Amino acid sequence: MPTRRRLPLISLSVFVCLLACASFAVAQHEPATGGGTIGGGSTGRSSTKPATKPTSNKPASATTPVNRTTTPTTSRTPTTRRTTPASTRKPATGTTTPTATNSTTTPSTNSTTTPTTNSTTTPSTTSSTGASSAAANSYYQQGEALYNAKKYREALDPYLKAAQINPSMANALYRIGWIYNDLEEFESAVEPLKRVLSLQSNNSAAYFELGYAHKKLDRLNEALTAFQQAVRFKPDYAGAHYHIGWIYNDQKNYDDAITSLKLALTHRSGYAEAHSELGYALRNLGRYSEAIEEYQEAIKLSPDKASAHLGLGDVYYYNTKQYAEAAKAYKKGLELGPDNATAFYNLAWCYNDLERYPEAIEQLKSAIRLRAEYPEAHNELGYALHQLRRYAEAVQAYQTAIRQKTGYASAHYNLGVSYVAMNNRNAALEQYRILQRLDSARATKLFNQIR
Repeated sequence: MPTRRRLPLISLSVFVCLLACASFAVAQHEPATGGGTIGGGSTGRSSTKPATKPTSNKPASATTPVNRTTTPTTSRTPTTRRTTPASTRKPATGTTTPTATNSTTTPSTNSTTTPTTNSTTTPSTTSSTGASSAAANSYYQQGEALYNAKKYREALDPYLKAAQINPSMANALYRIGWIYNDLEEFESAVEPLKRVLSLQSNNSAAYFELGYAHKKLDRLNEALTAFQQAVRFKPDYAGAHYHIGWIYNDQKNYDDAITSLKLALTHRSGYAEAHSELGYALRNLGRYSEAIEEYQEAIKLSPDKASAHLGLGDVYYYNTKQYAEAAKAYKKGLELGPDNATAFYNLAWCYNDLERYPEAIEQLKSAIRLRAEYPEAHNELGYALHQLRRYAEAVQAYQTAIRQKTGYASAHYNLGVSYVAMNNRNAALEQYRILQRLDSARATKLFNQIR
């Protein structure tokens, strides 16, 4: 485990001072593992990447912490994920869905949308059907006016009324599903979208929306099937290829992820999110230089995407050990999306490694504000405070880490070292005895400083 600049040990006795005046109290700096946080392997890959919405909508959320272990993995938490470009999910503004190909997509009444309109119907039935169709069409047009004005919630009611009057009005059903997705009422989106597909089995836009709803509900197998159907009927559907790649990444199927993401880039140039996701797949295959190139391309195309900066930081931090470069990437990513506790921790670790202790303290306090139960951050905070000879504060930080994580050998060792620096031999020996049970190597190392 790496050590940092040594600080003079306060003498325990004149005898020790005469015989061991070169002794030092050396705190330990946690390895660059992301603080040993739970699950996950990246700060730069959000966990619930939303499909794209019209540019006038509220911006997608920034990435949230994806916790890590010593060996970075690709699992994720359902807290935050990356965002996709606005064009992948933005629905058509006309009266038909993007892939509508048959007569059931129009709100107007005809033999395909109104089962009762045939040559055997009575005049009264025909008149009633015509009136119902006119009413459905009127509600649909009201919905369209509101929808085109981006008043999506207000548009929902007239669309629902149109679909209630004419259950075969695929356009209204599609809009209903899209709006429910936009309102993050994903379960409600599923049924109307399935009804669209029962009417239009080749509607790629409806498959995409259904995949999106399933993905947000963490039904990734169903989502994958829906996105695959979307590209079956629309092979150049870049957004669907992207989401397929995202799911493959989530399943740790990185080779297939790369194939799908490259298809997304083939069909849409300048697709920053696909470059970022491709970087994630390449990183997990150990192709670090290529991953760096993809993240850098994503940043070039979309400099304001926090996830790409954080993903680049991850490669530098976990894989190539270029901590100065990692610090730059994390700093920029956190300026754009300051809600990632793991990234704050990683940035602080880099600052500690670079002996920029005051800056490390600032970042660690940010990490702890976001995640109070973060023992690794408290331990790293103690290390920075110790290096600044603020031993009493360091002791408090280490004690918090130990309360939060039972058997935390690194924090017990560092606490003992701070006690040595404070000339509190008995307290240091207490930590030594604890370490004898937890980590004999650390126990010996601490005891050598106490003597």
